[in-house]
Amino acid sequence: MCIRDRYDANGVGLAAPQVGILKRIVVIDIGEGPVVLVNPEILETSGEQTGQEGCLSLPGQAGIVTRPNYVKVRAFDENMQEFELEGEELMARAICHECDHLDGIMYVRHVEGQLFDVSDEPEEGLEEE
Repeated sequence: MCIRDRYDANGVGLAAPQVGILKRIVVIDIGEGPVVLVNPEILETSGEQTGQEGCLSLPGQAGIVTRPNYVKVRAFDENMQEFELEGEELMARAICHECDHLDGIMYVRHVEGQLFDVSDEPEEGLEEE
């Protein structure tokens, strides 16, 4: 899978290990342009949100997952400049989801109940990451 496939599949993030690159790098784009996080470290979380979550590594499947509603992360950008990023709602969900990939954790570990089939077109409120 390449970054273009991520956009074609309506995903909002991609972790390097998902494409066979064993580096701690993620790219997230929730519609505001891509954000590159190299060696991200979650510093702080708060709140809670529960919603449908999918993954480009498991196409056609989704589940209900509870994630923090707010996340603060420290990382390096593509020029190896350190920065901090705060995200709420979808950005917070994407940061947590993609950072999990870097630690070998799939979202299915967090699913409440069973996975369910989804069509190729995401329903309103369904984020594939």
